[in-house]
Amino acid sequence: MTNPTLNDPPKRNSQSSIRSIASALTVSSETNNDASFDPNSLTLTNPNKVALDLEKQISQCEKSIAQSKYGHSLEEVVSRHTHMDAASIIEPIGDQAFYDSIPNGGYGWVVAFAGFLGNFILFGMATIWGVFSNELLTNEFKDKATMLEMMGVGTVLLAAINGLTFLSPLMARLGYRPVMAIGTIFSTLGLILASFSTQMWHLYLSQGLMFGLGASIVYMSVVAIIPQWFTTRRGFAMGISSAGTGFGGLALSPLANYLIEKYGIPWSYRIIGFLCLGICTVVIIMVRTRLPPNHPRPTTKSPIKVAMLKDLNYMLWVVGAVISLTGFYIPIYYIPRFATSIGVNHTDSSNIVGVCCAMNAVGRLILGFIGDRVGRVNTYIVASTLSGLFCMVVWPFATTYNTLLGFAVLFGFFGGVYYALAAPITGNIVGIERISSGVSILFLASALSAVGPPISSAIQLSTPDNSFIGVQMFSGSVFIIGAMICLVMKIKITKSLFSVY
Repeated sequence: MTNPTLNDPPKRNSQSSIRSIASALTVSSETNNDASFDPNSLTLTNPNKVALDLEKQISQCEKSIAQSKYGHSLEEVVSRHTHMDAASIIEPIGDQAFYDSIPNGGYGWVVAFAGFLGNFILFGMATIWGVFSNELLTNEFKDKATMLEMMGVGTVLLAAINGLTFLSPLMARLGYRPVMAIGTIFSTLGLILASFSTQMWHLYLSQGLMFGLGASIVYMSVVAIIPQWFTTRRGFAMGISSAGTGFGGLALSPLANYLIEKYGIPWSYRIIGFLCLGICTVVIIMVRTRLPPNHPRPTTKSPIKVAMLKDLNYMLWVVGAVISLTGFYIPIYYIPRFATSIGVNHTDSSNIVGVCCAMNAVGRLILGFIGDRVGRVNTYIVASTLSGLFCMVVWPFATTYNTLLGFAVLFGFFGGVYYALAAPITGNIVGIERISSGVSILFLASALSAVGPPISSAIQLSTPDNSFIGVQMFSGSVFIIGAMICLVMKIKITKSLFSVY
């Protein structure tokens, strides 16, 4: 990728003009023995043996036109190779030595693993909220709260993680490690304070808002650092970091169930809270930025650019992605409660959630790999459509442990396609130069998808016998509607249904 350091001059097809003149002069010189023209060097020799460089003459003419029209002459445009691609989410840096020294690996793999650990504990904990909500409704908050209120906590948590991502760039002036330390403190306190909750609003403020805010700050800080270490392997490195979410759910789901059974919910929160403190501290130590020592810290300004909202293709992508993402956390949050309703014990239900999260991690890596070859938007559309069909066709008939486990495997693999392809697709649509703002707006808008679980709860309360069929149909329908909007966007951009995009 090359980025010009100066604004592009007035667009003129100089070479085309020169070649046209050259063709005419060649014919003319063939009929005029007193003049000769060399089309290779673009030189005309007149009868007086004076050679004229036509390309130089036309270039001087263009400069004169630009001087009279724009008040300045054309200047040579210097290109800078930045190695930025559709997986990048950082703005170009005006230091050529920075790009020349990118190791495309090296210590970057340590940074990617640090991102894996951060996602493991932070997003892993967010993913298994269904396990805690099921236990809270069964024990501490029995007859005190409804499923709708419990899903509201998950909504606040998801909204804080996604909707507050713009805070990290604003705080980046403090430096990455101080910002990550602030996020770690908020995350840890959020879980520990949740252990003392006796009212629903306690959970909303602690595990919902405080933990979500801390997780968002840590996540966005690491995500901004990883691309500094890679060129061609940037997408794979981001995939390693993202996979931590799935493996976190796989490990934390049975761990949380074990801790709850052995020590109760309050101490489970405290133990996982201190585990969060320890892992995030290791992440802070492992992360290292590659910005040049003399690189100025970013100014305190929002990454959101309102002008992006005028791009119709981009807005179609944002709307389609947010709608399909609305259905993602519904099965994950509802599987423990649904499993209980069909006679599956708490230990097995937490294992099913863990398997679903593990398949989600595997799916992100494989779907990202497939997207690079058959088109990222194509992959997103197919995966979202299949996820919706699994919710509508497979989940209602998963009435035993084995069939529910099968649904968890299928949905887990395809359901997390948004997290694997959101940034690369955004880069393809808006261009590398605007990807930072594009991703920021997308993450902010994705906070709206957190309304999925509480809407599902309201649907279930309105369904006869509190059946889950309305929840299953709603989850599947939003996946498919979002995929169809993305299909419309693809056809609008490519003018084709089957093109690779």
